[in-house]
Amino acid sequence: MAAPTLPNTTSAPLISYASVNDAEGQFRGEVRALLEGGAKRICDVGGGAHPIVGLKQIHARGLEYVVLDASQDELARADGDHQRFQADILDAATVPELASRWGAFDVVLSRWTAEHIRDGRRFHEQVFRMLRPGGTAVHLFPTLYALPFLLNRLLEPGLSSALLYRVFPRRDAKFPAYYSWCRGPTGRQIRRLESVGFSVERYAGYYGHGMYRRVKPLHAAHKAICASLVDHPLPSLTSFALVVLTRPAVHHH
Repeated sequence: MAAPTLPNTTSAPLISYASVNDAEGQFRGEVRALLEGGAKRICDVGGGAHPIVGLKQIHARGLEYVVLDASQDELARADGDHQRFQADILDAATVPELASRWGAFDVVLSRWTAEHIRDGRRFHEQVFRMLRPGGTAVHLFPTLYALPFLLNRLLEPGLSSALLYRVFPRRDAKFPAYYSWCRGPTGRQIRRLESVGFSVERYAGYYGHGMYRRVKPLHAAHKAICASLVDHPLPSLTSFALVVLTRPAVHHH
């Protein structure tokens, strides 16, 4: 079900918790609601080989849709004629160059990208600058301190890659993960995002991970724990999160 398009009018964000099985659907719901609400100029950060919105929908809705990625190889793998822009989002020249080509964006999206950005504060500051006043950012990402991602961050890269490929043998190339500012809806994380200038509209935390699927008793125990956490959530123990941020509109007195 699509999330409501009305902005959050209270000072506190709408915080929710669910199973990881709901994460992609809720993310798609947020994107759909923004498109149905009239968003036209969209930047897909880290979309690379797998842009979030397909060409059919881009053409049908007349979107100005830009896929930004640091990897030219990933951009080259994208289907069809998406507009592509190869750059590091943390680079000081990136936002001015985007603005000169496309202007400010109504929406900035990222999916499975924030964890690969080495400086979370700068990432969100750059996204803030990319948005028009009143614009929206939607990010879906894994969170610390879920065990699989804690291991990924702590283990030597070769070892964590080997572990990843054992668990997800058909997974795409593994990129370094930093998990900077990748947390569940904790008070501290919400204050961090607000310190950039954003209004935090919605913050969903998800419990569960496929890492344990191959060991049935462990997977069963993991599912039971996650079901309990959805009912009695601890924001610091989420596995994934979805956050919806708005750049406040400029008010003229």
